[in-house]
Amino acid sequence: MKKVLSFLSCALFVAAMTVSCGQKNAEEATDSIIDEATEQIEEAAAPVECTGMSEAEHAAMLSAAEQAGIAKCNCYKTDPSSVEACIKSILSESYAKYQENEEFQAAMNAAYQNCVKEKATAAAKEAANEGIKEGAKAISNALKN
Repeated sequence: MKKVLSFLSCALFVAAMTVSCGQKNAEEATDSIIDEATEQIEEAAAPVECTGMSEAEHAAMLSAAEQAGIAKCNCYKTDPSSVEACIKSILSESYAKYQENEEFQAAMNAAYQNCVKEKATAAAKEAANEGIKEGAKAISNALKN
């Protein structure tokens, strides 16, 4: 009985350390992405003087930039070999009139970075949850034996 309890306590300790270390590493991995995305979002949100654009056109351009950034982020769900083609088709078809606009490019990249940050955070949380599930499964199996 002592051996079983000793084994269970060791298994519980290992599972707790796995979960704890997994969460810390996931957070560390996303820290640089989060910081970079935050900086780019702040830069994109900074007021920029528009030349030749009304406020409505400027707002439409920023909205299009956000949509383009999200679409660019979603290109990575497709076949990895076609990511570049996916991005080029999005820009040439839907957002061709803004392609040379630096503010559009900055806002699009900020939206893209924000999307990547959200996906990285979600993946880190899912990995941590998987670690918890595996630890619980290991303890359950140990109790059965």
